[in-house]
Amino acid sequence: MKLGIKLIMVSLGVVCLFQTSQAQIQQGSYGYYNDALRYSQLQNPGTARFSGMAGAGSVLGGDISSAIYNPAGLGVFNRSQFTFTPGFYSLQTEGESFGTTNKDEATKFSIANLGVVINFNKGDLIPGSFRGGSLAITYNRINNFSRNVLSQGNNGNNSIIDNMLQQADGLFPDEINGISQTGYDHYIINPDPNDETLYHSPILGFPTQTETIRTKGYTDQVNIAYGTNFDDKLYLGAGMGITTASYANSRIYTETFTNEPLSSFTIDERLELNGTGINFNIGAIVRPMDMLRVGLSYTSPTYYNFNEEGDNIYNSEWNNYDVSTFRDNQGNRLILEDTVLNSLQTATDVFVSTFNLKTPSRLNAGVAFFFNKNGFITADIEHLNYANANISSNDFFTGSDNTTIENIYNSATNIKLGGEYRYEMFRLRAGYAHFGDPYQSKFDGVDLDRSRNMISGGVGINLGKYFFDLAIVNTKYDESFRSYRMAVLEDSPLTIIKHNMTNAKLTFGMNF
Repeated sequence: MKLGIKLIMVSLGVVCLFQTSQAQIQQGSYGYYNDALRYSQLQNPGTARFSGMAGAGSVLGGDISSAIYNPAGLGVFNRSQFTFTPGFYSLQTEGESFGTTNKDEATKFSIANLGVVINFNKGDLIPGSFRGGSLAITYNRINNFSRNVLSQGNNGNNSIIDNMLQQADGLFPDEINGISQTGYDHYIINPDPNDETLYHSPILGFPTQTETIRTKGYTDQVNIAYGTNFDDKLYLGAGMGITTASYANSRIYTETFTNEPLSSFTIDERLELNGTGINFNIGAIVRPMDMLRVGLSYTSPTYYNFNEEGDNIYNSEWNNYDVSTFRDNQGNRLILEDTVLNSLQTATDVFVSTFNLKTPSRLNAGVAFFFNKNGFITADIEHLNYANANISSNDFFTGSDNTTIENIYNSATNIKLGGEYRYEMFRLRAGYAHFGDPYQSKFDGVDLDRSRNMISGGVGINLGKYFFDLAIVNTKYDESFRSYRMAVLEDSPLTIIKHNMTNAKLTFGMNF
């Protein structure tokens, strides 16, 4: 019998979450280039004050978010502070494929920020240019991976069975692997008895394709940072970030047929990752005059170590199909076994591995203009090169994925603009941010802008010892994926995903 099972790694197959298809994807890539991007992008971490200005304000100082953006800002503190920020996350997705749009949504409550700043400033009567500094210990949720995506439609061009046939073409049955191996095990593709490198399928019609993707997880970061103050003119700081990451993906891909021997074929994928990482940051802020602050900060690559496991389950539902009826044009049987097919299921072994990931470093420059005590406007520009990410492992070969990272990603510039207006105890904030497209042009064979645009607003009340801030942030961006890869890229089914993300944060703060 043919139902022997081969290990098929979750990210190895042609069908893979968001694994796109073009010449830039190096042959032999396992899909870890997706992890490289996932953990290199941040989702506006920090307090509601910073989020209300779209993450701008790295040179402002006096906010606990300085620990993650520019630790020199901790030197601006003149007293100690505690903050607590619960957050609400909602992501609406629209999957556009085969001329239809399918909507879905995922929501999540979490602690977005928690931290304390301990101030060690010198008294006003103590001489010397060094005026002390502040130590901060903070927790931030820097990524939320909760997402539900639905893609569905009638594919009148091809089926994943055509992909199986293309992969198996020219190979003997004991040489095929991946999704074509599954097709062989389930009698979906069958070798010609006279030429075992030529394959046939009893299913000739076109399917309705349905793909549901459910992801959840997060990246959290604890920062320990210290900022110093020299004559209230120069602020220097340094810190360390310790990250923890969790990611789980469940993907179900189904093809259903009408008036065919096969009723449906389903792939159920599971993938889980857990990891820890570390990074470092340094920064400087200069205040040449009361109305102006300029600064520069650098964040090192984050060095992650991940453990992962996953498996696949494959189901095919046949309509009581007698394989003896499958014949060629001359009436010769193409399957020489005598069996009637109903329900078939195979499962891979659980795949377990460990790998390391280095994300790109970040260089940020900022400026802020103050209007006495009436408020300020501020801007940040950040540069990073996603192509500098790197994967390493002792469990598998990473060269193809690293080549893919270099092929498909490029450098990006992120621009953040924000401002705050003050009236007595009240604060009104607004911001805009543009995060550059991390992909090279024409990636996935489609002209799609994958940059992210963020609009934010917020209000606050400062009561002296206590303060409260509220922020609402809306982020929109597009992505694409192809469910499987055909020899001609344009023949591969394409889904465009439109994301509409809303974050709400409420910060409670206490000065002491």
